Amino acid sequence: MAIIHSFLGGGMLFQHTPQLRAQPGKWSLFVILLAIACVGALGGTARAQELRLQEVNVGMGLSKPPYIMESGTAGLDYDIAKQALAAGGYKLVGQMLPQTRALAMLRAGQLDGMLSTTEGVGGQDYFTDTYIVYQNVATTLTSRNLKLRQIEDLSNYSVAAFQNASMVLGDRFGLVVSGHSDYRELPSQITQNKLLFMGRVDVVVGDRLIFRYFSDKLEPQIDSTQAVTYHRIFPESPRKAVFRDARVRDAFNAGLKIIRANSSYDTIVKQYVGAARP
Repeated sequence: MAIIHSFLGGGMLFQHTPQLRAQPGKWSLFVILLAIACVGALGGTARAQELRLQEVNVGMGLSKPPYIMESGTAGLDYDIAKQALAAGGYKLVGQMLPQTRALAMLRAGQLDGMLSTTEGVGGQDYFTDTYIVYQNVATTLTSRNLKLRQIEDLSNYSVAAFQNASMVLGDRFGLVVSGHSDYRELPSQITQNKLLFMGRVDVVVGDRLIFRYFSDKLEPQIDSTQAVTYHRIFPESPRKAVFRDARVRDAFNAGLKIIRANSSYDTIVKQYVGAARP
């Protein structure tokens, strides 16, 4: 009893302790209820602190699992940015928008920032440190034993790529596909996967984690268990966030260091892609 009395700050609650001792069996119940009340109070405090975080309205691109899930409130990209901001004292409020629209809204002051962009593309505001790295690859069926050592080798095969790939994958790729008679761009990643596994296209070009995600979503009649080979003929694509306020940028960078140090970053990666980093 002395311990509980001390915990409550020596208040007057126990002035009539003889009455409590005179009711066998109720003392343990009282302790349990007291513990529940304390836990509830602590949980309420944590929720109140979260609500007090200053909101940051951020454009984050359209759905592209596993980076941004269909819900718009989860994903590898989203969760890393959310936790980095939270560790820095801000609350992420994301909006799924095409990058061009998000950039226009950022410049008009209608957004506080953008995720997953690069300097030179995402405006002239305050860019964070790199927080995630995308990796576009050329994917083939291993059984085909195709040799792709450089971008120019794609000219020998039928190719399906993501929409606007010819504009974002560099001049060399754009030059190769500009005169390619069997090259197509598709808005749906899952369609690219179908074409590859059904043998209707030789090569699929796109991010390898997105390819992996949609391979698990194919219809049962399509054999997505076939081994594939990822040809790393494209450079990695480091991504940053950009904010209109330098203080938010600094808070994001500080929070990113925190979640890397306390392993929260690694936990997020493992949740979406397993032990290997993207």
